[in-house]
Amino acid sequence: MGGKILSEEERRHMLEKLESKIVATRFMTLKYISSSINQDKVDFAKMDMEMPDFTKSLVRIIEVQAEKDPEEMVKREAGVCLENLKKKLNPTLMHDVPMCTSCGERVVVSYRFCTKCGIELKGQKWASTYKLCDKCQNPIDPKWNNCSYCGSQLIKKVEVAKTCSFCKKNIEPSWLVCPYCGSKLKLVAGI
Repeated sequence: MGGKILSEEERRHMLEKLESKIVATRFMTLKYISSSINQDKVDFAKMDMEMPDFTKSLVRIIEVQAEKDPEEMVKREAGVCLENLKKKLNPTLMHDVPMCTSCGERVVVSYRFCTKCGIELKGQKWASTYKLCDKCQNPIDPKWNNCSYCGSQLIKKVEVAKTCSFCKKNIEPSWLVCPYCGSKLKLVAGI
């Protein structure tokens, strides 16, 4: 998934175009959404995590079109688009995304409060399943390289000692020639 996140203006325009009175505008917007999903141009799954209100509105509008649009071609395209979109937004793909135990809203590990109901998230059951940052003691996501609260490095880079493939003695990674046996360690242009 390498798609982009739509800007606020792009999201607003997309919703407006889906509700346009012009049949071709509704149809082409649905085509664009399906194409964006199939070609991974837009990361709808990430947007669903970060902006769930937008994706809920998007799905709701497309569901209405699939059921009630007066134009048959828009209905069909909305059905296809909805199927593609729901595959991207499938909650089983985001099984590790925490939910507010008060209202069920999906939240980001680094949130202090639920964006929907406003309750503090620190004491919730799911929060205890996350490891805490050694420096600031806030919950961290296992995929993070750095803490989103204090910025401290979470994954330590371990330098592994390199050995010469010929004499098996420890060597520095920057060396071009092994000082012990004289064999070439790296290919350098022009040598």
